[in-house]
Amino acid sequence: MRPLPQPALLALLLALLSAGCASRLPEREDEARAAPVVVPAGPGAPLESGAFKPGKDSGPAPHEIPPGLDRLPEPVPRPEPKSASGNPKSYVVFGKRYHVLDSARGYREVGIASWYGKKFHGRRTSSGEAYDMYALSAAHKTLPLPSYVRVTHLANGKSVVVRVNDRGPFHDGRIIDLSYAAATRIGLQGGTGPVEVEALDPGAVPPPRSVDPVLAATPEAARYLQAGAFSDPIAAVSLREDLQRLDLASITIHSDQIDGLPVHRVVLGPFASQEALLAARSRLEAAGHSVNPAVLP
Repeated sequence: MRPLPQPALLALLLALLSAGCASRLPEREDEARAAPVVVPAGPGAPLESGAFKPGKDSGPAPHEIPPGLDRLPEPVPRPEPKSASGNPKSYVVFGKRYHVLDSARGYREVGIASWYGKKFHGRRTSSGEAYDMYALSAAHKTLPLPSYVRVTHLANGKSVVVRVNDRGPFHDGRIIDLSYAAATRIGLQGGTGPVEVEALDPGAVPPPRSVDPVLAATPEAARYLQAGAFSDPIAAVSLREDLQRLDLASITIHSDQIDGLPVHRVVLGPFASQEALLAARSRLEAAGHSVNPAVLP
């Protein structure tokens, strides 16, 4: 048997090394999930595939959605050993090195979230578990696997507790990749949206989802209502002018940037009491507007 020419042998070795790296850490950013960050106020997208088609991925067809998915209990943070895979001290993806945190304690970050669905359903995650798009889970670049975090959609105030068991997203500017079920729970429309991610300590018991966030909030936190958040300032001004006709409270636009992307929040308040805030919310909803509690710095 003739030996392989040196260039051919080198190519074979490179191919084998690449295959080995891919099997240890799936690289899911071959798909472009770069939807514009325009987050309308209102309830989350319906549980149907037409609402979720970021890039080459998609959600399940209507007949594939399990009954009661929107009532799936949130995972309760509990002590777990680190998974045997997915927890190196550091790793490299697309030429960038990531350092895995020793602990999730105290982690909090604001940035852009995305989600992944049917394309990866059943595939092995970085922790070695199978990815289930119907579970409340997520992928993160540096948190230990597994970890538990609360993800709050900054545009509508909705939140969900997820168990982090995968690595990603490796797209610039994104801090967490949610499962289809988790993204649906918080109304992550358009494929991406601004979120806050906060680690939960083992043993922490998240409040029930059925609790009204206005009634559960402290008086200091429940002084404002948010009617919408947009990347387009013109859309924010249009909503403000529409709401001013109701003559309910002072309406302002708070502009900020999240990972370099503009977000313009339309906020009503401050209200003198929770009762006044709840009364205003009832009038707004009766007029066809969906609002959520807002906290301002």
